[in-house]
Amino acid sequence: MIPILNVFYSVGDFILNSNINDYLEKFSFEINDFSSDLHVPGVHHSLDCPEITLYVHNNLIECIGCYSELLYKGCNLIGLTINEFISQIGENYCGEVDCLNFEDDDIPQYVYEFESIGLQVWVQGSNGKIVSITVSTH
Repeated sequence: MIPILNVFYSVGDFILNSNINDYLEKFSFEINDFSSDLHVPGVHHSLDCPEITLYVHNNLIECIGCYSELLYKGCNLIGLTINEFISQIGENYCGEVDCLNFEDDDIPQYVYEFESIGLQVWVQGSNGKIVSITVSTH
């Protein structure tokens, strides 16, 4: 599967708001059930190649997290700087940039919201490169 971004609609074969059961026979997922988690309820279906996680709630794909590759107009958005990303995508982020440091490595990650195209972009503070993008319909 090639992870090509179709804004507000899909990443490669995975269509937002579609039923996860449509993909269970075609793909070998690692499945983690977080249904009882108050912060991120649902079931996460992960692939290794490409590194993608489908965030599923009530059997519907709500968000798609991309961690190694996300192609848009022939360019991999993962690994770009935020300025390169803005130039490539043609949109600007909205609101304040969140700074999170939830790991023990003392390296913050900066989270940019691109609501106009349904993307949340995570940038590693140590090198300024995009490390993941979450795709959604909002």
